[in-house]
Amino acid sequence: MKDARLLKILVERRALVKLLKTIGPGRGYSTRELLTKLGAYGYRHKLLIKADKIGLVERKTIKNKVVNSLTSDGKKLVTLAKEIGV
Repeated sequence: MKDARLLKILVERRALVKLLKTIGPGRGYSTRELLTKLGAYGYRHKLLIKADKIGLVERKTIKNKVVNSLTSDGKKLVTLAKEIGV
């Protein structure tokens, strides 16, 4: 059932998939660094918060910075997107 939810996110929210691919499974990015890398602040920041609510991104506060990293579901979604070719 969980994979069906990930497929639904993959189909309906392609911008969210691009955001998750940018974060990548390796390390976390601070919010400012991530948004600068994406080149957008308003809409992408809302997507980032939405991804946190869905449970795809984990946000931690470390030394006055919010660090964003992928959860296990986020990593599954990125690998699924790479397999499909999205």
